[in-house]
Amino acid sequence: MVKRLATALLAVVLLSAAGWYGWQLGPWADTTANGTANGTREYSVLLDFGTLERRSSPNQYLIAPAGATPRAQPDAESPVFNIPPDRLRDAFLAVIAQAPRTKLLEQSADGMRLLLVQRSAVLRFPDYIDVSILPAADGGSTIALYSRSRFGYSDMGVNKRRVEDWLTALQRQAASR
Repeated sequence: MVKRLATALLAVVLLSAAGWYGWQLGPWADTTANGTANGTREYSVLLDFGTLERRSSPNQYLIAPAGATPRAQPDAESPVFNIPPDRLRDAFLAVIAQAPRTKLLEQSADGMRLLLVQRSAVLRFPDYIDVSILPAADGGSTIALYSRSRFGYSDMGVNKRRVEDWLTALQRQAASR
């Protein structure tokens, strides 16, 4: 009798936890009824790179042009592209259209700031990516990208690889425009 009760109690606990994680990890978790992602402002509004302060965990990666993130040290400096900002934005949208399990959650009125979510293949963990397309000298443009995991502490380099892969694809797209 005690064994059955313990088994039933364990089942209830596991199903409750699975329900919470399922809610957090399902496609409906990207936005809630009030329009916030996972119920927190950090993942539901367009990021202001000028006020960005990084977390202490290593599960994030930031590239930005010099001076764009005065309160956060970028991991790398953004490249400059020899195309105007609107064409860089269009090239970036083409890149993310090909990215698996990636969804555009928010876009500014001018289209130059984006909030994206990309989910892991197996467990559907969300990573959030903020993007800002910025003008550069001589009519060119550059990009700021901040990719971070929603859950966990370490990401085994996933956010860095994503940003670097997207930059490589963006350079190809930009060259063809």
